[in-house]
Amino acid sequence: MVRVMDLFAITPNFIIDSPDELTEEELVYYLATLKEIARIGGISSGEKKFGEYFVSALGISMDIVQKSDRLINENSLSMGELVSKIKTPWCRVCLLRDAYIMAMIDDDVDQVEWLALQRLSGTLGLHQSTTKKVIQLVDNIVDIQEDVKNLT
Repeated sequence: MVRVMDLFAITPNFIIDSPDELTEEELVYYLATLKEIARIGGISSGEKKFGEYFVSALGISMDIVQKSDRLINENSLSMGELVSKIKTPWCRVCLLRDAYIMAMIDDDVDQVEWLALQRLSGTLGLHQSTTKKVIQLVDNIVDIQEDVKNLT
């Protein structure tokens, strides 16, 4: 069975370079960074749900989830230390995208979350123009989703 979301996965592979696969270490740190972003201001039910969906949709093993949990629970790592292991440029862009989705999942990104996203973007080494484009991309997808609801 083909899901509508599967159709969206096809498009990027034709219009952008195919990104490299994440190493296990990158995936552990990617997931740990998302969890750390979610912890800012307390983990909401929406953020928890997004995290569970993220793991499920990508087929991430429980071993990876447990390693990322141990990483943030047993160490006092800075944002810089967390993202330093993510070397693939496309993965850095995707990390900002996913962090923004997680922050906005409850309909409002507060000042503390915006500051965390800005800090994350800088730590990832993304230019301000790239950051704005990533934020706009997610905002546009949300707007399109609202438009689609009105089509039915």
